[in-house]
Amino acid sequence: MGVSKYMNKIFIALMSLMLLAGCQKYSNYDKGYEAAWEEENEPSLWASAEEKEGYEDGVDDSDMYDEGYYAGSNRKKPEHINDQFYMEGYNDGKKYR
Repeated sequence: MGVSKYMNKIFIALMSLMLLAGCQKYSNYDKGYEAAWEEENEPSLWASAEEKEGYEDGVDDSDMYDEGYYAGSNRKKPEHINDQFYMEGYNDGKKYR
């Protein structure tokens, strides 16, 4: 009977760990995406494919924002009016010139 109590405790501990591991605040994609916007280093060779994809998408989006900000702050006509990040940057650039 002592072994089954011990096994039950181990089972409960393992299930708790699995539950906690599944409750990440961000997905790997989100982690990479946010890292790009924060201008952190590119994910390592060992990072997941999702994190790398998120980083690449984040770099692209932040570059479009920066391009729009530059255009707006320099009073240029917007070039990518259908890009959400470009236009957010453009409008911010116009406000803070």
